[in-house]
Amino acid sequence: MRLFKEKLAWAAPIAVILIIALFSVNLFAQGNPQVKNLPVALIVNDEGQHVETVLDAVEQMSKGGDGAEPVIAFTNEKEENIESLFADKKYYAALVIPEGYSDTLQNALTNNQSAKLKIYINQGFNMTGANFAKAALIGFVSGMNDQYSAIFLAQLSTEKIDATQASILINPVVAEEKIYNPITASTANGSAPTLLAVPAWVGALIGGFIVFLATSGIFKKELLTRKQTLGLIGGQVLFGIIIALFSGFTVATLAQIAGINMPSYFLVAFFVSFAAFCFYLLVSAITAWIGKPAITLFMVVMLLGMGVLMTPQEMLPSFFVNFIRPWVPIRFASEGLREIFYFGSGFYTGASFNTILGIGIAGLVIFLLSIFKPVKVKKQQN
Repeated sequence: MRLFKEKLAWAAPIAVILIIALFSVNLFAQGNPQVKNLPVALIVNDEGQHVETVLDAVEQMSKGGDGAEPVIAFTNEKEENIESLFADKKYYAALVIPEGYSDTLQNALTNNQSAKLKIYINQGFNMTGANFAKAALIGFVSGMNDQYSAIFLAQLSTEKIDATQASILINPVVAEEKIYNPITASTANGSAPTLLAVPAWVGALIGGFIVFLATSGIFKKELLTRKQTLGLIGGQVLFGIIIALFSGFTVATLAQIAGINMPSYFLVAFFVSFAAFCFYLLVSAITAWIGKPAITLFMVVMLLGMGVLMTPQEMLPSFFVNFIRPWVPIRFASEGLREIFYFGSGFYTGASFNTILGIGIAGLVIFLLSIFKPVKVKKQQN
């Protein structure tokens, strides 16, 4: 058959393999995530024998098991700093040994009162990471409780036990939870920031590509001077503002219709518009230099990025953490929206805002420099 002799036909199965492999890369990120070294603060507000027992257990937990890295990485902190540390997203949770813990546990059977270990959860940081940290700390407190329950039962093995004492014997150590930066209701279980950030990137990608095709048609029709090219770039930037505003307000409107609990409709709309415009400048800059292959490049970036957007970096393979996560622009829009949704931020969201702004400025500079790109002049036939 003639078709089997065509080289382009044989390229089809190879292209299919490459595309499927690209789409499947995220399986390595999310297929079997291994939680390791989740940062957790350790706050010690007491001292005594029973506090030392807790600290020994913390040290043992920090060693991991069977040569594997530990699930939790503890760092000593002071309680007065925990709110700012949580706001800076330094920790997913905190284990607190409160003042009076040792005395309460020492006299638990006499006073009929359980000792409390406090667990603070930084839910807004990342719900998945916070839940893993919470589960690990509850398991830790449960282990301490079982240890002391066995000790107390051995001490009272020959004595009569009333109902109140029985309750303390079963639960001499209990966990008390407190949630910081809570995930609000109707925000897709903490996924709303990412779900709203992705359209900003897609809108910038599609809008930038369509405007690029339109300007390419102008360049094909006539040879422009640098001044005329600069004017054309100015027009593209204005179109970018229009596209970005349409993107931001469309996303916010659809989110409102879908019942997403946004802190402010206009704040979310303008932040998404800001991110979309900066992404648009980046897309326009790269397409101005390398043309249509840039779209493939940005699609690859988006596909690779989807696997890291909602997953804590402590659950990602090192390859994704070191070589993919830092280069995904959508992540910064997602982090900025997370600040707005769960940390009470305004339009300026700190580091994420600065990074998005830096992307936009760099994109604009590269875009403007494209006026110096060499132009291929077609030779006219006589």
